[in-house]
Order: sequence, then structure tokens, then C-alpha cells
Amino acid sequence: MMRVLRVYPALLHAYRQRAVVYRATYLVSLVNAAFPLVMMSIWIGLAQQGSTQREGYSAVDFAAYYLSAILVRRITGCSIVRDIELLVRNGDLSVYLLRPIDLMHFLLARVLATRVVTIPMVAVPVVVGMLITPGIHLDLHPINLILFVLSCAVGLAFEFVAQYVIGCLSFWMTQAHGVNAAFALAKSFLGGYIIPLGLFPVALQATLQLLPFQAGVALPVEVLTGRLSPEAALARILICAAWVAIIALCARVIWRAGLRSFSAVGA
Repeated sequence: MMRVLRVYPALLHAYRQRAVVYRATYLVSLVNAAFPLVMMSIWIGLAQQGSTQREGYSAVDFAAYYLSAILVRRITGCSIVRDIELLVRNGDLSVYLLRPIDLMHFLLARVLATRVVTIPMVAVPVVVGMLITPGIHLDLHPINLILFVLSCAVGLAFEFVAQYVIGCLSFWMTQAHGVNAAFALAKSFLGGYIIPLGLFPVALQATLQLLPFQAGVALPVEVLTGRLSPEAALARILICAAWVAIIALCARVIWRAGLRSFSAVGA
């Protein structure tokens, strides 16, 4: 563990330099951030017609939710399935197997380093959007900000380990990114990216709050916008953290099984 921790500063510096060099690529990828704006306009239109008032969401609430979702998605989102898939398919994984630390650390360092580039790119326009939208309220009390940071950390961890598991399927299939596409769709729908969890039926809300999909968007956004008490936020963070631990354990088991298959074919 100490050896890994000593290596991380160098990894983070190298990947940060790479992210800065290819910042134009990340800028183009931010076009995807326009999707919540589309959903925001739809829900604001419904709110102005009175269709969502009974669920506790006004037009301003939707604006705060989806602007926050744009920022949170840049913090928690990651994409490593294609990287693992290409390493396995091309045989380049062998190079990483000879290195003293696990491939997971290289991928995690790259994901963390890209936050330095992508978060400021999104944070500035999101903050401007909130400032020019009258009535938007965020809960910026110190305790709530700590819970927000914790929820984002758990959200990023969930995204990473879930994609790591899907990427490991590349040992047995050639189109793991297809599985990831299905996962992304389910996560967007059940995790609050398309529809806030508060708009689902009450019984379904209770179920979704016990699942890890909320970690990527819904939970951090609800914490930031003050829709959760500190006790409720902490409880849901702990639920998601438990899911992360379970998925991480599954990832290690699948990874080791995949390596046995990888070496068995002479790679």
C-alpha cells in the first residue's frame, strides 16, 4: 500500500499533463452536458403548467437540479470500459501485468487527473447559469458541503468500480462497451439523471434509494440543493458506500478470473 501511495503523485502528474495537452478533446466531450438542459426545459415547462407542483418541484427547483446535475456528472462520471476492452483485445494488457502496481491504479489516476481539466470547464458556466436564474437556492452550510463532497466521492467510486466490472467482461466477450451502454441507460433513468427521484411513485422512490444508481447524480444533487436532511443524506451515502465495497470485491474476483483466462490463451 505504501508503495502504491508513493507512486500516485507521479501518476497523477503524468495524467494531468496528458489531460492538459488534450483539453480540446475534453471540451468536445462536454457537449454531452447539454442533455440535462434539454430535460430541464421540458420539466420547467411542465412545472409552469402546474403538472409537478404536487411532487414539490417548481420551475426554479428544476433549474437548480439540472444545473447541479451537469456539475455533479463531471465530478462523478468516468469512462474506462473502452480502455480495458482495448487492452485485453490488443494484448497490451501484458505490459501492465509486468508493472509493480495493478492496472486499476493507472486507470484511477487518469480519472482523477482529468477532473482538474473537466470540472473548471463546467463549473464556470454552471455557476453563471445559477447566478442569472432568480430564486435558485443551494444549501452551502459547512456540514452540507462536507456531505456533498462525501457523496461525490462515493459517486465517483461507484462509477469507477461498476465500469471496472463491465470492462473485465472483455476477457470473455468482444463488445463489453455494449453492456456498458445498457448500464448507462439504466443508471441515467434510475439514478436521477433523466428524472429526479422525487418524481417517481413513493414506493419506487424507497426502492431506488436503496440501490447504488443514485450515487452518480441524484444523491449529490439532492444534497447540494438541500432536499435532504443531514441524517437522511448520511444514511444514503452509507448505503451507496456499502454497494461500492460489494462491487469492488466482485471486481477483484472477476479480474483474477479474467487474468487466468487471459494467460491461458498465451497472451
